[in-house]
Parts: sequence; structure tokens; C-alpha cells
Amino acid sequence: MNITPLQSIASLLIRRVFKWVILCVVAISGLQAWLNYRAIEHNFNMTVNDVAHAHLPLLSVAIWDIEPQTIQKQIKLILKNTSIAYVVIRANTGQEFIGGDASRTPNGEHIMFDIPSPMDAAKPVGTAEFVVDRSMLKNELWRSLIIVVLGVLVLSIFIFLAVAAILRRDLERPMRQLADFVKNLQANKISTRLELELEPGHVYNEIDLVVDGFHTMQSSIEKHIANQDALVSERTRQLETAIQTLKQLSITDGLTGCYNRLLFNERMPAEIQRAVRYGRDLCVVFCDIDFFKNVNDQYGHAVGDKVLVSFAQSLEKELRAEVDWVVRYGGEEFMIILPETGLKAAIDAATRIREQVELMVISLADGYSLHITASFGVAELRAGDTVETLVHRADQWLYFSKSHGRNQVQPRDGRDDRDDQGIVPEINPATLSEL
Repeated sequence: MNITPLQSIASLLIRRVFKWVILCVVAISGLQAWLNYRAIEHNFNMTVNDVAHAHLPLLSVAIWDIEPQTIQKQIKLILKNTSIAYVVIRANTGQEFIGGDASRTPNGEHIMFDIPSPMDAAKPVGTAEFVVDRSMLKNELWRSLIIVVLGVLVLSIFIFLAVAAILRRDLERPMRQLADFVKNLQANKISTRLELELEPGHVYNEIDLVVDGFHTMQSSIEKHIANQDALVSERTRQLETAIQTLKQLSITDGLTGCYNRLLFNERMPAEIQRAVRYGRDLCVVFCDIDFFKNVNDQYGHAVGDKVLVSFAQSLEKELRAEVDWVVRYGGEEFMIILPETGLKAAIDAATRIREQVELMVISLADGYSLHITASFGVAELRAGDTVETLVHRADQWLYFSKSHGRNQVQPRDGRDDRDDQGIVPEINPATLSEL
């Protein structure tokens, strides 16, 4: 994973500010130097002209009166100006007066002035030649430039440091706090509020806009998460309801509402294990609607379905809620499971159901009604029984009931569900088709 090196915005701005400061220093120093040069040059020329105009009238009188000493005195006064290195006074009479340092003349600038006549200014009495030393001008220029550069540089450094401190305080620190907060923010702590440590006297700026935007984003995310949580909870509840419904449909007979054969196969082994483990009674009642095939053939399957539904309802009326349960075993055959119930109590319950079925009236179309009966076989759990043996024994008693006249419960009167020889009564297979 490539990690791009972090560049501080404050440092980047400081470097850019520094570049501009240097450019400004150079530009301002250059401009100031040029202005100083023009000012110094102007002052220099003005000074030379002032010296010349101040001494030319005196030199004019001295030459006119032919006073060499006065001329030399004036030359010395002129040379007191350090910018003038050498002076040559030439009279029209051929006299020449000099003064100053001749070694400075090669690099000097020669300036000529006419010395006017005291009597007639239009007629000169001589000339004055000043050799001006420009090195003094250059030295003054450099001194002024250095002072300007140092002043601007010191001011620029001060401004640079001030800007750097302000940027670090007002930009870099808040941005780092914001970056650290975002980097350490976890999904389960999205509601944690972002609070920056700001300097006293802080005024609202773009950093605060970013913080406000982040707060708005947090609020939106929180609302979205809350909506998603509510949606997930609702979808979970709907899914659980659907699963429960599907589970109920998978174990329930669609016509009668009783449990189906699949649930019986899953639940019955557990009922037997529980009864054996705790030494509890357990009975099953196998029941079958008498002559149900004739009902379907004579009245149609719609009436047959109505008979099945009514029969299933009559079974459940005599059972204990949350204890006993009914299974549509197949076709018109139903299985009643009676936990915590002995053989006599099971026979009594089956007898009550038989009597209720016998009295039941099923209304048909056109004002007709139908009466049905049912046969029952009861078996009690014995040592070593399995689901198959227990059901088989109840099935044998059911067929015994049907073969002995139907509309009855077998075995009767609470006797053992075996015959006198200890064997469950067997039905002749040849008679099964008749039953």
C-alpha cells in the first residue's frame, strides 16, 4: 500500500509566503535602491551646483581684482566638499590655480563652469573645472541599499514569523485535530461529537464550516443508521413471522388444521423418550371415519372435506390445550397423542369423542344434513415400545373395532390393550379390503 507523505497545509502556505516575501524584498529593495540612487544623484548634483554657484561670484571678484590668495582660499573652501576631488581655476589672463588630489582625477567626472565678470555677467573672466569623485556617490548608494535591504528583510522576517505562527495556530492545529478525530472515529462511535480546541478570541471561519458540515454529516448518518436499524428490525420480524408461518405450514395439514404426518414422525420419538425417562404414561388413539369412502362417492369430495374438518374440530374439543395433540395420519385417519395419560383415561377420552361425533350434525346444501360415526383404537406405551410398535398396536385395535361393527372404542372398559393370551388381536388380511 502506497502511503503519500503528508504535507502540512500550514507549512506549504508558509513556504509559498516565504517565496513571495523574498520576491517582495527583492522588488522593494530594487525599487528603493533605484529611488535612493536618483535622490542621491540629484542631491549630489545639487550640492555640486550649489558649491559652484556659491563660490563663483567670489572667484569672479578675486580674478577681477587679481587676488591669488583669495582664489586659493576659495579653492580650499570648495574642496571641503568631499565629493569634489580636484579643482582647476583658469583665468582669461592665462593664470591657472589648482587644488585637491590629482590621483582622483582619472576616475572623476569633469564639470566645467564659466566664471562671470563682476561688471558684465555675459562676459566670463575665466573657467572653473571641478573633478567630481563619483565613488562617494556609489558608496552612499550602497550604504543606502544595504540599509533598505536590511530593513525590508527584517520586516519581512517578522511578517513571515507572524504569518507562520498564525497559520499554525488557526489552521494547522484545528486541521490536525479534525484529521485525528476522523482517523480514530469508529463505526460504533459515529455519534461522538467533533469538538475542536480553539484559541481564545476565535472567530467563526472556514474551519468551523468544515466542523458544521461534519456535524451535519454525522446527524445524517445517525438518522440513516436508525432508519436502517428500524428497517432491519422490521424485516427481521417479518422474516421470523414468515419462517414461523412456513414452519407451521410445513407441519400442519392444510385442510383440517391438525398436525401432519411429518410432525408426527419428528415429534413422536421425543414423546416416547420423555415418557420412558420420567416414567410417565403415554397413550395414542388411532381413529378413522366410518364409511368415509361412501361419503365421497355419494356427496362428492367437497362434502368429504367438510366432514374431515368437522371431525377434526370435534377431536380437538375433548383434548387438553398445550398437552394433547392431533395428527391427520392420512386420508380419513387421525392419530391422537395423549401424554401423561393412562390406558383407562385414554379410552374414556376416546369414548367421549366417539359419542360427540355420533351426535354431530353436518349441514349440507338444500337443507340436508349428514351424520357420521368413527372407530377408535387405543394403545398404551409399554416397555420396549417404539413408534412403529405403538402405532401398529393402536392400528390393530382400530381395525378390530371396525371389524366388530364400527362406531366403537377398542379395547373397552379400560382392560389391557392385549387379549387374554397377551397378544394384540390380529385382523385377517382378507377382511382389510372390506373395512
